Order: sequence, then structure tokens, then C-alpha cells
Amino acid sequence: MKRLIVVLLLACSVFFAAGAFAQTADTLAGVKKVYVEKMDNNLDQFIISAISKKFHGSLIVVLDKGSADAILRATKNQQSTTKATIEMVDRSGRMIFWSGTAGNKNTIIRKHEGNEKIGSALMDQLKKAMKK
Repeated sequence: MKRLIVVLLLACSVFFAAGAFAQTADTLAGVKKVYVEKMDNNLDQFIISAISKKFHGSLIVVLDKGSADAILRATKNQQSTTKATIEMVDRSGRMIFWSGTAGNKNTIIRKHEGNEKIGSALMDQLKKAMKK
């Protein structure tokens, strides 16, 4: 009987440590782990890079939606290739914590450079909003 209890306790501790009952954040300030959805023109990759550069570990990108506090996603109906609007929502997608738009005024530069500038500008906006 004691062995069964020990095994159950160990199983529960592993279950909780794995984040099976992870809570979603209920404010922007409570977001510590974010999942970044795939975006057009690989903007998601530039956003992930900008998060790493600008947040220095205070905001962590996770690869599993279930372990994230919030999700960064592009808004629907993106028509422009020179600007982007993204939003940070809770895991259920029912509450928007933050939304930002950034654009690249110089349309002559290469797409890669434009998306890098857009991603960086968006993460500057997010960092400013999270400090409030």
C-alpha cells in the first residue's frame, strides 16, 4: 500500500511538473511563455528572433501551445506585404492582451530586411506595453 501511494505521488509530481494543469495568464503582465503561430512571409521567425534579442529571457518562446501563457498570431485578412498586425491572445483565443501594427516605409528593400524591421518594431511595442 505504501508503495502504491509513493508511485501515485511521484506520478502526480511529474504530471504537474510537465505543466499539465498550466494556467493561462489573465493579464499582459502575467505572460511569461508565448507560442508564436506560423505567419506569412516567415514573419514568425523574425518575431521569435526579436523576442530573444529584446526580452532576454523575461518572455520565453515555447514550441507547444499547451504550455504557453499566450499566443502571438497574425490578424486575419493581411493584404499588405509592407506592414503587419499581430495580436497576443490567451490560449483559448477569447481574450486579446495586446495588438500592434508595424510597417516598413521603404518598399524597395528586400523582403528579409523588411520583415526583420517589422518584427523588431512589433516586439519594441510589445515590450513597452508589458512594462506598463
